[in-house]
Amino acid sequence: MSLKWKNISFIAGVVLLFLILWGTGYLAGGAEGYSGFGESTDISPDDEEITFIYEHEGKSAVYTAPVNGGNAELVAEAAEGNSLLNPVFSPNGEEIAYVEQWEEDDEQPLGKLMLIDRESGEKKEVTDKEGLVTEAAFAPDGQTLFYLEAGVHTNYSPIASERPHGFDVYRVDLETEETEQVTNKDAYDMSDLDVTPDGEELMYRNYDEKDQVVFHNLEDESETKVVPKGKFASGAPIISSPALSPDGEYVAFADVAKTGEDGNYIYEGFQMDLETKQAEQITSFSEHVTKPVFFHNQDKLIVTVDKAFATSEPDYNYWVISADSEERERIQIEIP
Repeated sequence: MSLKWKNISFIAGVVLLFLILWGTGYLAGGAEGYSGFGESTDISPDDEEITFIYEHEGKSAVYTAPVNGGNAELVAEAAEGNSLLNPVFSPNGEEIAYVEQWEEDDEQPLGKLMLIDRESGEKKEVTDKEGLVTEAAFAPDGQTLFYLEAGVHTNYSPIASERPHGFDVYRVDLETEETEQVTNKDAYDMSDLDVTPDGEELMYRNYDEKDQVVFHNLEDESETKVVPKGKFASGAPIISSPALSPDGEYVAFADVAKTGEDGNYIYEGFQMDLETKQAEQITSFSEHVTKPVFFHNQDKLIVTVDKAFATSEPDYNYWVISADSEERERIQIEIP
């Protein structure tokens, strides 16, 4: 074949590839951004509803849906270019708190705590716009919101990605709007904030040479550190997203159950008895399980399963599981 015909064939191939990509939408100039469910969920006090984040082409919103599946209802949308995360129901189910985050011109993320009244739709900024709030938890009386705020967003190693660091716990009185710092740790890592049923202690996950669950007494500021005992494929536990049961006797979390054929850790759900510290595996998805949440009045949990773990974009879906059996059912949600 002559050089002329080779060039013609090459150009024709490029044109054909362009038309194929245009027809499939890759070059059509359509909307960009992730579409799908968010990672975290919460369950209403009557166990009837679930709240979660859904993103459509990069636009983020809070929704609710029946816990047994069905049509979702829009609760709140993010401002243009912002993202929402970690919604939680108030103890009476009438309000939902969530975090709204965005990036400044210097690409430093900021986050504020928001509260929406479900009946009126009225939204209120609970914190100012200067910090990086990551998550929140209601006190049992519903009058106080505890939240985590990071002091910096950086990487302390050239091979690590930038993440929030310098954490402390704060609380805000929803009636007086007065804010108070609860801890003075400037912690490298702190997440999964929760409040014990009696309102006397906070629970959170922390890394201090090893993963641990910490109980912080609000009266005397003493702390109890708990490390689960159990069979973890990683040896020492790598605790992910611990959640406290409504009776305060158990902690559910995700941890490494085995290693996949590709070498990636496979996380399953575990449940730890706080009296014995013994943890038992309660899921067998062979996928990436995370974010367990206890039902309030039933021996069940909701877990998030990522079917595309360790890829460029997650593929989250929500499952109801029984803590004492192999029963499980996916929550099928229709987004309007």
